[in-house]
Amino acid sequence: MIKVAFFCPGYESLGIECLSASLRHNGVDTKLFLDPVLFAESNFLEHYHLGRFFSYRRQILHELKEYSPDLICFSVISDNYQWASQWARMIKKAVEARIIFGGIHPTSVPEKVILEEGIDYICVGEGDQALVELAQALADGGDDRCIRNIWKREGTCVFQNEVRPLIQDLDGLPFPDKDIFYEAHPIFRDGYLAMTSRGCPYACSYCCNNVYHKLYAQEHGRVRRRSVDHVLAELEQVKDRYAPRYIAFVDDCFNTQRPWLVHFLKEYTKRISLPFSCYVYPDILDVDLVRMLREAGCFKVQMGVQVISQEKRQRILGRSSAQEKIAQAIDLLRGNNIFVVADAIFGFPDETEAELVQLARFYMEHPPDHCENFWLRYYPGTRITSWALEKGFIDQDEHDNIERGHKNFGLIKRPEHSVDKTYARQIITLLMMYPFLSYKMKQWILNRRRYRIMPVLSSVFMYIFVRLLHHPPFDLNTERTWKRYKHFLIRRLLAR
Repeated sequence: MIKVAFFCPGYESLGIECLSASLRHNGVDTKLFLDPVLFAESNFLEHYHLGRFFSYRRQILHELKEYSPDLICFSVISDNYQWASQWARMIKKAVEARIIFGGIHPTSVPEKVILEEGIDYICVGEGDQALVELAQALADGGDDRCIRNIWKREGTCVFQNEVRPLIQDLDGLPFPDKDIFYEAHPIFRDGYLAMTSRGCPYACSYCCNNVYHKLYAQEHGRVRRRSVDHVLAELEQVKDRYAPRYIAFVDDCFNTQRPWLVHFLKEYTKRISLPFSCYVYPDILDVDLVRMLREAGCFKVQMGVQVISQEKRQRILGRSSAQEKIAQAIDLLRGNNIFVVADAIFGFPDETEAELVQLARFYMEHPPDHCENFWLRYYPGTRITSWALEKGFIDQDEHDNIERGHKNFGLIKRPEHSVDKTYARQIITLLMMYPFLSYKMKQWILNRRRYRIMPVLSSVFMYIFVRLLHHPPFDLNTERTWKRYKHFLIRRLLAR
């Protein structure tokens, strides 16, 4: 039997679980190799010496040799591309196995990734069917050079294959293979990651869906949804087998296709009735839908605000969200006791202090429960990256480095290309403190510009402090980060 290994940095990956399910459904043996990346998380908790001290690389390589896989898979985003590339080079020196990179980064710049040292294949687009065909070709000695979605490199020769159509019948796919994570690391069993759809009707200029819309430009039905019964059948099985405390729906936009959602929420209330969180697009929320979300058990919603200027939001980011719709959505959700997380992006080249103050005033009048603040990140293949290059905000060398995954910033770190605008970091500190300040205190700080005398505190410290003191009933990211560090730190210390 052919054996396939999946490598993952730190967190549960629903993509890996779906791919593993398809492989196991076709008789392939799979195994997870999780690198805890303790103190080595790109753009978050990074410390060179602590990262080396608590590294699991030697142990993982030993376990990999014992498993002796035929194929090793990395699901790669730009943020972990350098991590994956380093692993690929190390693995090639230690074991004889083929290595494939899939995910949004290889899909965005396949011609760059396929030339990287240690990589034999890349997968462009969806991998459910392509990876099964590749595994079967390796098992049977078949031709692995003409599989759709798969690029193969042999020496200096690269076999590029066309992209197959999107999978329209999601009900035909097996349920995600949760055991690949749960059996290896039971710390992931507290909350259940689920997805009811694939794709997004929107193509925001900074988002991976911007890349997918271009890749599948000729196809209709880029947004595909599982049937209500298929999703509920998975969740019923989950309740019986794993007894999770809550469900985290990770659809790009949970509230598209309103008739489906209304039907789903009614049935979910009857058959599942577990607390859940989701991501929504604010413009298509209304009183009735918010009420149904709450009655079905929704405890947290995350949405994008991004920038306060509606014109900039439309022109640069490709988001049509109207200001009044965002305000209405925040007010409706909070009025129904749903925890609201609002995303904003900072560090635009033409960003002004007035814009940031306007955003802070908007949040003062329509306060989310938590402000998730990101620094602008240019991802490869996206429209905003092309825009930045054309406008001269980044040069060709920076653009090339972006495609190689060398630019590591976003949630915590300020972009290296941006001007040092201290007031932007001070406004971010203020927004992080918003849940603990009264309306009058916020008003006083903004009216008198007292944010200008605020110390620029460590973004990591502020982020952890706020999330620990002010969070919804179930906070997947905070809980899992804490449990992961606690679990793997103790294991490493005991091993030493």
